[in-house]
Amino acid sequence: MDNGFEMITANLPEEIITEILLGLHVKSLLKFWCVSKTWLFLISSYQFAKAHLEISTKNNVYIHDKLIFGSKILPMDLYTCSIYSLIEGSNVTDSIYPKTDGILLYDRVQFDCPLAELDDAIWLVGSCNGLVCVSISPNNIYLWNPTTKKSKMLPNSGTDLDFDYYSIAFGYDELHDDYKVVEFAEHETGVYETQLKVYSRTTNSWKILSNWPGGDTFGGSGKFLNGAIHWSVCDFDRPFEWVIVAHDLATDVFIELPLPNLEDDDDVIIEVKILEGRLALYCEHNLYMDAWVMKEYGVGKSWTKVFRIPFFLDFRDHQLARPCPLFFSADGKTLINYGTSLRVYDLSDPQPHQFSSSLEVEATTYIESLVSPNFEDEVIIGRTLPQDIITEIFLRLPVKSLLRFKSVSKGLLSLISSSDFVKAHLRSSTKNNVYIHDKLIFGSKTFDMELYTYPIHSMIESSVSYDPVHAVAGSVYSVTDENLKFNHVWLDCYDIEPDEMTFLVGSCNGLICVSFSSNSLILWNPTTSKSKMLPDSGTVLDFEHYGISYAFGYDELHDDYKVVEFLGFVDETGIYEIQVKVYSMRTNSWKILSNWPGGDTFGGSGKFLNGAIHWSVCDFDRLANWAIVSHNLSTDTFVELPLPNLGDDVRVEVAIIRGSLAVYCEHNVYMDIWVMKEYGTRESWTKVVRIPFFLDLWDHEFFRPHPLFLSILTMGRNMLAIWLSLDHLKQRTTQLTKM
Repeated sequence: MDNGFEMITANLPEEIITEILLGLHVKSLLKFWCVSKTWLFLISSYQFAKAHLEISTKNNVYIHDKLIFGSKILPMDLYTCSIYSLIEGSNVTDSIYPKTDGILLYDRVQFDCPLAELDDAIWLVGSCNGLVCVSISPNNIYLWNPTTKKSKMLPNSGTDLDFDYYSIAFGYDELHDDYKVVEFAEHETGVYETQLKVYSRTTNSWKILSNWPGGDTFGGSGKFLNGAIHWSVCDFDRPFEWVIVAHDLATDVFIELPLPNLEDDDDVIIEVKILEGRLALYCEHNLYMDAWVMKEYGVGKSWTKVFRIPFFLDFRDHQLARPCPLFFSADGKTLINYGTSLRVYDLSDPQPHQFSSSLEVEATTYIESLVSPNFEDEVIIGRTLPQDIITEIFLRLPVKSLLRFKSVSKGLLSLISSSDFVKAHLRSSTKNNVYIHDKLIFGSKTFDMELYTYPIHSMIESSVSYDPVHAVAGSVYSVTDENLKFNHVWLDCYDIEPDEMTFLVGSCNGLICVSFSSNSLILWNPTTSKSKMLPDSGTVLDFEHYGISYAFGYDELHDDYKVVEFLGFVDETGIYEIQVKVYSMRTNSWKILSNWPGGDTFGGSGKFLNGAIHWSVCDFDRLANWAIVSHNLSTDTFVELPLPNLGDDVRVEVAIIRGSLAVYCEHNVYMDIWVMKEYGTRESWTKVVRIPFFLDLWDHEFFRPHPLFLSILTMGRNMLAIWLSLDHLKQRTTQLTKM
């Protein structure tokens, strides 16, 4: 590889290179396999093959469709060419194949089948997504990609070769991402019997179906469309009462589709086809053939007759081979296999046909693709591992890595976006009781919110020295620091005024509740950058004295995220009143609760744990009588939880520490942190740390320090408490900011 090429590819982003390659023809891409291992992996990958196929099939013009054709007799001289060039460049008086002058300008393809006998004949069953199904005999079936030259021989189906009628169909089960071959065999042993088998490429095995609804195909091949194989079927004793039976490849369910109103002709033979991506019928009468198209799939009234091919004689009486239209163009030209020749027939200028008495030519249409007939060839992990192992791997990845995989394939997008996966990933992440998965989001309260995120694990560990006992305090964040090394995140709030203040109410399961000084509320996922503005609660703040706060949590019983609004205010008569409202994300509406047990939160926010919001509450007239009120989000009932013996002159704030209910008990010159080790049990309250202030905060009008996180490090018999506000406050050092 020359240096110029290396420089170009090194400077282009990978997604641009991928986009360029996706626009190339398959044969060009095959030449790029040898450029580098990276390109080989990319072009060979399952995701790239699917993306390239999707782009190729978007074009509804037949420029991407190809014809493969040749002699039925071994050794198979097979050829391919563009249908576009055939239709546009052929003279209707000339034979496309075989050429009368002996000069073939088509691309020859070699199909290797070492097990075929010299007297075997080839049958091109059909194609799907670039793969062609080829039958040499009932026990010699292949999936073959003529473009990449790869093929796969199917295992023996075990079908008894003593049958009266035999046919095969080929299609794709999108639900299970699987290519399938359907084998239809009919036997008459006094009683007419039908046997149906289905081969799966994923399992590389056959299975027998026993729910065929009845009727015979008389050797007619099934055609694939919309995830189903379609067969033209009639009763053996009533050979002119035709129906279409659709076999859903994903569910193996059979349904009957309506037929058009055909002419009253007891001698009509019906063959199901696909024309321009629609279900079609070739209705062969004695002297002509009508082609019908179902313009709206499954709707009988949408059948439309699109063309009639006159025969000018009864070819059956003359024992001539039935002509088989292969392709129909918008300008009225149809490509027909007459048995010994391929020709283009112009319906706008009908001419005598070149009938034959034998079937010597095989032909089918296909598209070029990179799809492999071998399940084992697909190199991406998602095709070689069982689905449960793939899911297990992705459940262990960080969210940001998962977001990148959403663009890999529709399958991965569906998996990662599913509610079941989201819940499972959340459970997996929260299993770890170490704070390695926890992140801190912080920044200026002033809009336009300079917000940052950083793993708490990194913040805690990097803030202490190797010997944490002798660690010194350090500022993690300052609004005046211009050299921040944290991840910047943006919350887009187009309806928020520039002078608004931002309040991070709390988080639950990766969602953060954000409120603004205008009482606007947003639920936001900083990792995925998705957000939702909540409807107005209808609360009017036209009081002289009031306090409002919010809490956020999850109602597991109803699988619903909820926001609680707590308002305390003095009404016009001087009476202090409480109003509680609850927002439900499922209903996207607010409701008023009237069963608040009493007491005031004084603007303190509620904390979510065990399906309930917990508030530190006391009476307005008795400020020392604190209690914890638990609000069950599923039932909207309230219960009071016991507190430890705290003493007088204390201010209590409820918190959650390492998954346990906790309280921060602020005294004049210190703060005690208590944890309820067994939820609901008063005796389990344990004082885990005391943080000394060395002066009276209240007397000096300092802003109250707000602990955000507590890490307990066990070292022998000693315990070291490190608690995190926007400064690290160690046992002997405190940085205070004056109000």
